[in-house]
Amino acid sequence: MSAYINSLNADVAANDARRRAEQEQANLQAARERLTPLEERLTRLLATIPIELQREGLSLASLQASLRGRSRGNCHPGELGIALRKLGYKRERRWHGAAGFQALWRMQG
Repeated sequence: MSAYINSLNADVAANDARRRAEQEQANLQAARERLTPLEERLTRLLATIPIELQREGLSLASLQASLRGRSRGNCHPGELGIALRKLGYKRERRWHGAAGFQALWRMQG
């Protein structure tokens, strides 16, 4: 019986060590991602969005939710707007009666 318990304890210890190693790797990757310049991260994100959706316009909130900030949480909307402008995007504001205000970012030209 004690051999069986020792075997279970060894399996638990191995699983804990594996989980800790995976968590450390995930933390390292998240730190690297946060330290990558916003323009580079945004370029990678935009490459995954179909061109048809980009032509319709992108909302700042949807992009912001996909990009992490340097310290924690989402990136700052002002920094994201600056990065979009550097990549050639322009903000278009639209007012729709009772629906209210909507701002979409489209590629210029």
